Amino acid sequence: MNKIKVLKIDKDCFVSKDWLQGYLKTMLLICRAHNVAVTCVKICASQKKGQHFYIWIEPEIDSTTAVRLQYLLGDDSQRVDCCRARIASCLDEWNKLFEVAGRRLRTIYRASTP
Repeated sequence: MNKIKVLKIDKDCFVSKDWLQGYLKTMLLICRAHNVAVTCVKICASQKKGQHFYIWIEPEIDSTTAVRLQYLLGDDSQRVDCCRARIASCLDEWNKLFEVAGRRLRTIYRASTP
């Protein structure tokens, strides 16, 4: 299976700006604890409710580690189960989020370059 460089998180709620900043800090800590650096985070509204997060990481990681990190970052539990089943079936395209056509991603975090 392919190495993963983008984590995808489905959150079925909207939160205030200060909660979003707290989530970003938690995201960075969780990833760092698993030897992964977050380089960029983008967000958009999901098709039905809530928000989707796209988290670019370094280094690239295997699918099993990626879905575990997505779970730890609060990905929708049914989506986690579907992703695990797709991985078990050896599907390369296991990490799907369904977006409205033409919807734009908004950058909410970019790592500073040294």
